[in-house]
Amino acid sequence: MKKQLLLVGVATILLSCTSPMQRNYSKVSSKADLEAIKEELDPPSFMLLAGTLVRLEFEEVPLDTMTYAEILEHGKKWQAEQDRKRKSELGDRHDRRRNYPYY
Repeated sequence: MKKQLLLVGVATILLSCTSPMQRNYSKVSSKADLEAIKEELDPPSFMLLAGTLVRLEFEEVPLDTMTYAEILEHGKKWQAEQDRKRKSELGDRHDRRRNYPYY
């Protein structure tokens, strides 16, 4: 009996120490999860996570199979790709100006 009680106690402690970032996304519990995550992340990362959630829901990506950490990682990859595209576009504009003939 004592072993079972000890096992249940240890399991409870381990489960309660799980980071909210490792939980799977659920519309039902998302508000509570995001409040807990807000305390864990810095403001820019939290805003990226929130924006990624909105973008992926808009794109109708099935989020219920993803953890919040995976969603944030998806957002970081998307943001890096957007930054790369933006720099490429700015570089193209700068190159065109440089090659413009002056009359």
